[in-house]
Parts: sequence; C-alpha cells; structure tokens
Amino acid sequence: MQTLIHGGHVLSSDGGGMERADVLIREGAIEAVSAPGLHGGEGLELIAAHDCLLIPGLTNGHTHAHGALARGAVPDRISLEGFLAYAPSLIGQRSTEDLRLSAMLCAAELARKGCTSCIDMAAELPAPTVEGMVAVGQAYAAVGIRAVVAPMVSDRTLYQAYPSLAPALAPRIGAQALGLKAPCAAAL
Repeated sequence: MQTLIHGGHVLSSDGGGMERADVLIREGAIEAVSAPGLHGGEGLELIAAHDCLLIPGLTNGHTHAHGALARGAVPDRISLEGFLAYAPSLIGQRSTEDLRLSAMLCAAELARKGCTSCIDMAAELPAPTVEGMVAVGQAYAAVGIRAVVAPMVSDRTLYQAYPSLAPALAPRIGAQALGLKAPCAAAL
C-alpha cells in the first residue's frame, strides 16, 4: 500500500520556514519528501493536506508511557520533586495490562501529534519486569509507532536524592520514606 500526502506545509530542512511538499509513504514507512507533483496519483491513496502542517518522522526523544493514565492527577505547576513524590500512589499497583493500556494511550497521543517514533522510559513499581517492558513495546507497535523502550530505574530513592523532602512529611511517614531503599543493580 502506498499513500501520498500531498500539498501540505512541511518544515524546511533548516527549520527556518515551511515549504509545500508531498510525503510518499510505502508499506508504512516514509519513502520520500519531495516537491508537489513529482509522484503520480495512480495506485496511491491520496490525502490532501493543503491546509495542514506536516512534520514527517517527528521523534519524541523523551516520554514515559506509564504516565498517560495519570494525566490530570497531579496539580499543574508542581516542582519535579513533588511530581515524583506522587508516582508510588499513581503507578504503584498497576498490572501489566494497566501499563499496556497507558502505553497505548501515550502512543495514540504521540501519533495524533505527528510522531512516528519515540524513546520511552517506562516505570513499574516496585521494579521493572520483562513482561511490563514487552507490554509497552507491543502497545507502540499496535499503534504503529517505532519505539525504543527502556525501564526507568534509579540507584537512589526520591528521598535520598532530595533529603529535605522527608522532614516535610508527617514524622511517621517521613521515617518510612527515609527507610526506603532503591533496588541494587543486580536485582534490576
């Protein structure tokens, strides 16, 4: 199957402007970005894009599929430390199917915005699993996004990285937070 997206505004190669171009897609991959009219329409699925901005091959270089199901659960304009402190309650009890669903939602959002590939650092708690990473990869494949998937890991807990956080918690919870340990590299 071949598709020609024709007449859209494509970002110029130097990023300094837009130019009219056609995007030829063959067997699910971008084959050419060329001046309008170079490819005949016979045997092609045609998509008119005269009023559209096209960004062929856009890659999201940093995403976290596990976060898609948690959209809106964390206040806006929160510090990174505060945001990370929410993670255990947002993703701590998720099943592999929950992770797959979250990744599917993330992939659909990326595709809708024009991304064709991404690098994903997916998190699972208490530790990453092979099944979880495979589920994330399968979700991206089902949507048609090429993805590099790696587990999000850390050699320190949030409270070791930001020691001023634990004293801000209630004493019992602060003591629990300070008692948390990150998994050792061998366990990961």
